[in-house]
Parts: sequence; structure tokens; C-alpha cells
Amino acid sequence: MCRTIPKAALFIISLLSMPILLFALPEDREQSFKIVANSSTFNYKTGMDTYEGNIKVDQGTSHLTADRLVTQKNKQHKMILATATGINKRAEYTTIPRKGDAVLIAKANIIKFYPPLSTVILEENVVVTQKKNSFYGSRIVYNMKDQIVTAPASQKGGATILIEPEQFK
Repeated sequence: MCRTIPKAALFIISLLSMPILLFALPEDREQSFKIVANSSTFNYKTGMDTYEGNIKVDQGTSHLTADRLVTQKNKQHKMILATATGINKRAEYTTIPRKGDAVLIAKANIIKFYPPLSTVILEENVVVTQKKNSFYGSRIVYNMKDQIVTAPASQKGGATILIEPEQFK
């Protein structure tokens, strides 16, 4: 029985410990980055770029869909925040984390990525799935640098983790 607990814990950590926009195959990061949207606005003065309507972001095996995407850059033109929002349906990020892995799907009303802080925050109606295993909650905070996943207490309820039986074998 003690052998199964570490397997389940490792699954939960591997399922949730992959950063949005960076938890893809290493070769994905070498691929071209393509953003398609119904409209876009680039504000060079403020460093804020806004994409609206049917957003599709593709890079290798990684894909993001949202209704709105806003990026904020600092004075050195480095991204400090990217916020994907689902208005008509949840924002969705899919990727293959490592060769041989099943597709990982992360959905939330709001997906925020803070590159300088190495932090990803999934907010409102969060669902993360890989194969038959799932995590449901109102908020997930992932610190990529320290590899810490937190599902903070919320007035909207706690978190639910569904682990299929094969994880315990």
C-alpha cells in the first residue's frame, strides 16, 4: 500500500507542475510562435498588446485558444504578464509535456502567466486533465522555479482530484 501513495503523489505533481506556455516538449520552444485573432492592438507606448476574438496560439505541439489575450511588456520589451481569458467558453491550453506522454489539457476562465516570477495562475472553473485523471478547482497557482503547486482555500470551494485506479497499480 505504501508503494501506491508515492505513485499517486508523483502523478498529481507531474499533472499540475507544468507551466502554461512553457510546459511543452523542449523542441516546441524552438518552433515558430503563431497568434491568430479577429483583431489586435499593439500599444508600443504602454507595452500592452491586446488580441480579441477566436484567439489561437500555436507553437509546435502546444496550443492555446481564448476569446481574449492581453500581454504586458516591460521597457526592455520582455513579457512580464500574459492573460488569456475565456468569455464564451473557458480558455484552453493543450500540449504534450514529454515524448510519450498523453496530451495535457488545462482549461480555466482566466489563465495568467508571469514569466519573471516563473508563476502560472489558473482561475475560475479550472479543469486540468491528462488521460482519465483530472483536477477541478477554482484556482491553481504554480511556482515553476520551486515546483510548488498550490490550490488555495476559496469561498467558492476547494479542489477535487480524480485519480483513476491504474495510478495505484
